[in-house]
Amino acid sequence: MGTDPLSSSANGASPYGGTAVITFVNEKGGVAKTTSCVNLAAALAQRDCRVLCIDLDPQANATTAFGISADQAIQREAHCLLTMPRFPLERAIVPTKIENLDLVPSSARMADCDKTLVLEVGREGRLRGKLREFYRSVLTDKYDVVLLDSPPSLDLLTVNALTAATHMIVPVTTKFYALKGMALLGDLVATLHEQIGATVKLLGILVTMFDKKTALDTTIYRLLKEKIEREYGNYMFSTIISRSVVVSEAEAGGLPVLMRDPDSAAAGAYRGLADEVVGRLAAEARRPASTVPALAGASAK
Repeated sequence: MGTDPLSSSANGASPYGGTAVITFVNEKGGVAKTTSCVNLAAALAQRDCRVLCIDLDPQANATTAFGISADQAIQREAHCLLTMPRFPLERAIVPTKIENLDLVPSSARMADCDKTLVLEVGREGRLRGKLREFYRSVLTDKYDVVLLDSPPSLDLLTVNALTAATHMIVPVTTKFYALKGMALLGDLVATLHEQIGATVKLLGILVTMFDKKTALDTTIYRLLKEKIEREYGNYMFSTIISRSVVVSEAEAGGLPVLMRDPDSAAAGAYRGLADEVVGRLAAEARRPASTVPALAGASAK
C-alpha cells in the first residue's frame, strides 16, 4: 500500500502486510458499538478504501445492518472461521450492497464458539491465524482495512478480536460508570500482550449516544474527557456521536445511515470519525512503534 493512510506497515505494527485491523470493543452493551463499526466501515468505503467487516457478535446486528439475510449468514459465517481449522477466511466473505465493502456475517451459532474452542490449543489466536493466511496468500484480493465487531463481553470471541487486531476503538457513553469497563479491558489486554504476544493498541475512545440538550450529558462529557486524558492520554476522538433516531431507522432498513440518509448530522459525524481514524493511523505510521502504547500501557499514566 506504500503511502496509503490506512497502512501501518511503516512502523511494522501490522502482521497483515500493513493493513490496519481495528476492533470495536466494550464489555458493556448499549454503547453503539455495532452502529459505530458499521457506519465507520461505510464511511471508509466511501473514501475508496476496500473494507472488510467481520461480525463476531452472536446477536448478528452488524450482519442485519448490512442487509445480509439469515440464509447467507448461516452458510458463510465467522463461527466456521473460528471453529474449523481448515475453513479459510475468503470462504466466509459475502459482498454487501455498498461498493468497496464486504462482510463476514454472524448468526446465533456464534454463541457456541466458547464451548467449542475452550479445549483447543491456540484458541485465542484462531482469527489472527486466519487473517495472516489470507494476507500471505497470492490468490486473495486484499483489503485496506478490516473492522471487527466484537460482542459485549470479555469472552473468547472478544479475546480472538483483541489478539487479531492491530488497533481498538472503545465506544463509551456519557455515564459516570463509563470507565469502569476500561479497567477490566486494560487488564485483559495486558494479559494478552504478556501471554500470547498480542500487539493491539488503543486507537481512540469514542463518545456515543450523546444528548447535547441535556445538561447532565454535557457535564459528564467534560468530566469524562478530563479523566480519560489524565488516565490514558490524548485518546478521545474529537468526533462525538449523538443519539439519533435516524441511525436506528437506517439499520432497521438494512443500510448504514451514510447510505440511507447521507445528509443527516449522524452521517456527517461518522464521516468525521473516518477522517480522524485515517489521520491517527497516518500519524502513527510516521513515528516509532515503541511510542504508540497499548491500552494497558496507557492506563499507567
